[in-house]
Amino acid sequence: MRIALLIAGSLLATACGGRDAAEQAPMADTGMTEGDAGGAFAEQPPSAPEFAQTAAMSDMYEIATANLALENADSEKTREFAQMMVADHTKSSEALKQAISASGQTLPLPAKLDAEHQAQVDILERLDGLDFDREYISQQITAHRKTLSLLKAYAGNGDVAELRQFAQATIPAVQKHHDWLEDNSPVSGATGGTPGATLGATPAP
Repeated sequence: MRIALLIAGSLLATACGGRDAAEQAPMADTGMTEGDAGGAFAEQPPSAPEFAQTAAMSDMYEIATANLALENADSEKTREFAQMMVADHTKSSEALKQAISASGQTLPLPAKLDAEHQAQVDILERLDGLDFDREYISQQITAHRKTLSLLKAYAGNGDVAELRQFAQATIPAVQKHHDWLEDNSPVSGATGGTPGATLGATPAP
């Protein structure tokens, strides 16, 4: 458990610019927000195997799509966001593996993207420039809402302590990503913003 706590704390400090973990990840705050994909996990948290599979799949998808954004995005701000995704989700992926190991659980993780996530990657592979930016940001908004719902549900009532600690420590980083996306969405109606909102705004600290 000590290993899981150290790894989770390290991830939190990196993702949140070194701010105090206690301020960033309040243990009791598991309420859903409007960005939680309709509270998909609000009633009951997933089991440890389901949580691990879903969290690992999310990291794989984020890294795969971010790498595409680094090649095909039109906006420099989109590419900067993609760089943050690669860095943060690589760390999250490693922290998840460490948490599983520290728990003593045997929880197999996915070796490749499932059909749903691969289909989203396939869409992005056919786009470039502004069309890519719009689709990428739109996909990211949906993905981060779902991930927040998953993490908050498991952080509050998950069945394995080390995975709960991982979820609690990861929430601030994912919330930071989510907030940046809400502020920088160019997609009309995606977040209630105005059509054509700029991607040139400064990312949230």
